[in-house]
Amino acid sequence: MKLHPYLNFAGNAEEVLNFYKDALGGEVVMISRYGESPMPSDEDWKQKIMHARLQFGDDNLIMISDTMKGNSISTHGNIQLSIGLNDEEKTKRIFDQLAEGGKVTMPLAKQFWGDLFGMLQDKFGISWMLNCTPKK
Repeated sequence: MKLHPYLNFAGNAEEVLNFYKDALGGEVVMISRYGESPMPSDEDWKQKIMHARLQFGDDNLIMISDTMKGNSISTHGNIQLSIGLNDEEKTKRIFDQLAEGGKVTMPLAKQFWGDLFGMLQDKFGISWMLNCTPKK
């Protein structure tokens, strides 16, 4: 069993997908658009993402889509995506890239439990936690 986060956006999923691909060093392994489906869609929504998969790291997957035209979205702040790493330089790079244009809510720093940890909300409103446990 695996849990795969599914993130919905209101028309900017392609921008989000490319931002996360670069920040996480991932690969877009699947993308389908509203215009490719049998569902009717407005002309200005045909190129929007109906479903995409971004693979990164050892075995991580995030799914991303644009909501159906006219639907609103909100996370209400009750969800955070957490990434565990064991390379401090990689952790700093990913943290800085995800924070670009967003808001750092807890700077990346050594914590009392011995790990490097930080929290942020990216420019798309998604909250992230990064925790780096150094290799022993």
